[in-house]
Amino acid sequence: MSERSRGTTEDLVELGEISDRNRWNPGYFEDHFVEVERRLNELRAVPLGTYIPDLHLDGSKGITYGQVGARELDPEGEVRYLQVVNIRDTGIDFAIKPDRVADGSHNDPPRSRVCKGDMLFTNNAFRDTNTLLGRCVVVVADYGKLNISQHIDRVRVLGINPYYVCTFLKSRFGQRQIVRVIHGVDSTSISFGRIRATLIPEAPGPLQQEVERQYTEMSENHERAMRIKERLLDETGADPGYNGEEINALAEEKPAYKRALREAKERLDHLMAELEAVIEGRRDTLRPFPE
Repeated sequence: MSERSRGTTEDLVELGEISDRNRWNPGYFEDHFVEVERRLNELRAVPLGTYIPDLHLDGSKGITYGQVGARELDPEGEVRYLQVVNIRDTGIDFAIKPDRVADGSHNDPPRSRVCKGDMLFTNNAFRDTNTLLGRCVVVVADYGKLNISQHIDRVRVLGINPYYVCTFLKSRFGQRQIVRVIHGVDSTSISFGRIRATLIPEAPGPLQQEVERQYTEMSENHERAMRIKERLLDETGADPGYNGEEINALAEEKPAYKRALREAKERLDHLMAELEAVIEGRRDTLRPFPE
């Protein structure tokens, strides 16, 4: 067989694989994506949907998005209303966009009310905001009445620790799966089906509990920073800015805010690195954050 004919055959094999998997974007097969897939297959990782029931025993959906349609904000509303920009790496930032909606309004569907222990996953982002897509946080406290926009998914898992799931989704092994399947030009999105199909390795209970412990400690620092920012918003009456620019600038002037947020980010980076080391087989357990 000539070099030319052999190359043609190889091209056809590759095209066949792309066609079979319905992936016509060759970037889908880049080495860093394939390496993650290979390692997760070695660990016999299972689809995340294994732990997301269609309905829980209380009748709530395992996964749902927020309100769809006209957005009618109500400054006096009893329900806090989260949009994609409110979901930060280390947790929820209410001050950056402190919107509210009326209790029981069409902007407050019961199916997407948020509770402590839920995961919030940003399913959509627009041009120049792609870093917001695929962010995941655990709701670590009872914030009162709380709902979400249609560009955030509320996920409730069963049989697995949500803190472990969320940290995994934040890790390289989760994020590369997310980036691999997003689509769009002016906007990018990820569907329920793709979230359910995301592979996650099973983990022993003690490891999941340690992830929760470290995530909770990280969140305490995030919450401390957010309390400072919300207090500034109340005391100054400042307009937070379209995407929180004004309130962020005010907060950055406060050393205690910067210190708390910096430690939250450092703790999160540490936790993700430790979990990745376990997944890679370099370590059996998570090392504690170096005090």
